[in-house]
Amino acid sequence: MITRTLNKVLLLACLGLAMAPTAPAAESIRRAAPSQEDIDRALALVACKVDRTAFRTLANQVRGIATSGKSSAGWQPIAGEDGGYSNALGDMPGVVAEMQLPAPVLVFGHPSTRLVLSRSSVVAVFDAALAADLSKALSLDTSGAQGVPAGMRVVRSAPEAHGDGIEVMALVAQRIDADPTPITVAGCLYFTR
Repeated sequence: MITRTLNKVLLLACLGLAMAPTAPAAESIRRAAPSQEDIDRALALVACKVDRTAFRTLANQVRGIATSGKSSAGWQPIAGEDGGYSNALGDMPGVVAEMQLPAPVLVFGHPSTRLVLSRSSVVAVFDAALAADLSKALSLDTSGAQGVPAGMRVVRSAPEAHGDGIEVMALVAQRIDADPTPITVAGCLYFTR
């Protein structure tokens, strides 16, 4: 069950990435560059180098981004199909915001200029089909053995401080067949099971 749930979460977030247009209305919003502090914080989240509390803190900072259409903590709203911003994110399931980097940065050894925040992950977007390379470099389980979905490696799991679930952080990488060209996403998935 956990395998299907994690695959569904990641797939929904990735579908949103694939459908995100480059509308002219969105370009004017993306011109505001994030601060180096915002970039560093986001890259630490992508690499699973901070705990789930940091992810929740960021999620709380940007939770109104889709409804307000305003930038927050270096993150920008993602334009809907008509160039406007979707309150319900109906055309981009699970994807909340993106950060356009002013210059490429190396993420897991490959250049990226775009980070995406979903309801349960922070991932870097790569314009090349790098999923196999990233899976190898990040020591991700490619076979899906021991109940872990293929393309994932659990970095940390611990009992919830207040609750009866298990908080999990896992590195993930996946190829998305986007139109017009495929992309790869890789980063950290934060969830409770």
